[in-house]
Amino acid sequence: MGKVLLFLAVGAVVWWFWRKARARPEAAPSIPKPAELMVVCAHCGVNQPRSECIESGGRLYCSDAHRLAAEQAGGGRD
Repeated sequence: MGKVLLFLAVGAVVWWFWRKARARPEAAPSIPKPAELMVVCAHCGVNQPRSECIESGGRLYCSDAHRLAAEQAGGGRD
């Protein structure tokens, strides 16, 4: 009977450590990113964050392809 109790006690300790190891650590509260200025692509009119834009000739574009297309078309969307 003593061996069974010892076996159960050891099993309970192992199970407790296993559960504790699997538990996800509590994430520290994240600092929210500040709101970013949204701008419009001069070629297609899509809104996107300013940091993701490509600037050329004082105009903002959503991609390099739209910058090139606007230059070939002779300007942007007005």
